[in-house]
Amino acid sequence: MDLIDNKSKRWINILKLLVSKNKWWTLQEISDEKIGSVRAIQSDLEQMKSFQTENGEPLIRIKPRQGISICYTQTIRVDYYIKEILKDTIEIRLIDGIFFEENMTFYEWMDTLNISRSTLYNTIHKINSILTSYDIELRPDSMQFHGNEKEIRQFFVEFLFEVYGSRLWPFNEIQKQDAVDLLQELFQVIEVNVPDIAIDKYCLWLGVSIHRIRKNFTIRRNYTYSMNEEKQTAAGKSIYGQIKAWEKHIGRMTKNIFDITLDHHEFVFLLLIEPAIGHFKSIESVEEKLMFFQSHTPRLFDAIQKFINQLELIFHQEVANRKVLTLLLLQYYVYSNEITGRDGFLFKKKSRYLSEVKKQLPYFYSRITHIIQELKTDDILASFVKNERELIRIITSNWRGLVHLEMERRNVLNIFVISTLGYNHSLFIADLIKLSLPPLIHIFTSPENTLNALTMDRLGIDMIVTDTELPHQFGRSTLLINSFPTKKELDNLHRRIVDIND
Repeated sequence: MDLIDNKSKRWINILKLLVSKNKWWTLQEISDEKIGSVRAIQSDLEQMKSFQTENGEPLIRIKPRQGISICYTQTIRVDYYIKEILKDTIEIRLIDGIFFEENMTFYEWMDTLNISRSTLYNTIHKINSILTSYDIELRPDSMQFHGNEKEIRQFFVEFLFEVYGSRLWPFNEIQKQDAVDLLQELFQVIEVNVPDIAIDKYCLWLGVSIHRIRKNFTIRRNYTYSMNEEKQTAAGKSIYGQIKAWEKHIGRMTKNIFDITLDHHEFVFLLLIEPAIGHFKSIESVEEKLMFFQSHTPRLFDAIQKFINQLELIFHQEVANRKVLTLLLLQYYVYSNEITGRDGFLFKKKSRYLSEVKKQLPYFYSRITHIIQELKTDDILASFVKNERELIRIITSNWRGLVHLEMERRNVLNIFVISTLGYNHSLFIADLIKLSLPPLIHIFTSPENTLNALTMDRLGIDMIVTDTELPHQFGRSTLLINSFPTKKELDNLHRRIVDIND
């Protein structure tokens, strides 16, 4: 987590390393794990001598000839100290406090954290630099997190999982076993298999949801679902009736166990849709899931089919795994009004996917962005195309053969670079030009640093880039560039080359 300072990271990594194996470590061995320098680790261990086991004995043992070791059976104690190390960081103390404590003003937080006004502002600024990927922010005026509620909950899940881990439970007013029991009941009634490794984080996710609901932060939707009973088939009515029974059953459990009332939006999007079409492997096949959504959201299903038809028209090629892509787009639609830049169920990954698609698949990118602009005028799919980067990521990740189709569609552009300063400088200019060009544009140079018609015909050169006027015209486009081009000049050159290639 970017909020953790380097010293705290070293302390945490040292504890995790020592408890990973029941052995004596040398300072050099610990340093070799890329935790830090020998000198820094030695200083850290001196300060960590105060850590104790539950019996009051030193947690870390240091002996001159044997080395460094830890009480191997004290894993829980290690987790405790990791939590304490993390909570010593001002940023983490502030986030943790805002989540669990009652509302406090800016100046009350200054007194609580014992920091100055400028330090608190800088702390909030640092936190907000992390929150930008979630499209949420911490505002000094209210000292609360603002933005989409589902993004806020997702951030808190990841934050608390980082601070408390899987074994420590941060909620005093919620029993973890109660959360486990409710989830097991939910997974049983909707027949979803959840990996054991995901249970702890799912419990944390449920705990965050319950905590936020109790503070009156709830999921709100601005539209209704097209689950209209009159338009359903007999099988659809049966499934819809079953869902309503599940909702009633789980709603009764949450009221009895946690004393909260789940409205329809909270139930569908927090407890049903997530595991049903999320990244967990359920017992339903792709066909069964598609039948379910086709019967309950027929207008959306038809709109997505038309959208895929438009995709196929780009290259006059069918999408090989159409059913899977349909299900992924349905899943994306569920998330689109709430989740931005999301690549996984509970895990957010930063990605430069959109820029890479623009670079690697320029024809596809120009066509898909045009389609998206047209779709934004459609009432049904207006929110479907809200997160353009994620939509393009889904399509490019699941359209088999897309790169091959792009190669067939585009013509290769061959460029020859020559400089008056010699061959090595020609290579230098060529490398500068390559940085932002699509892969279908090829750049050539010559060790002789000369040009002749025979070489250009053999290489199929379409354009010459040079830092001086050429003595002869070779019947090809020529672009002049400075011997030491600026970034602005290179950007202009790249745009001209791409325009010519288009």
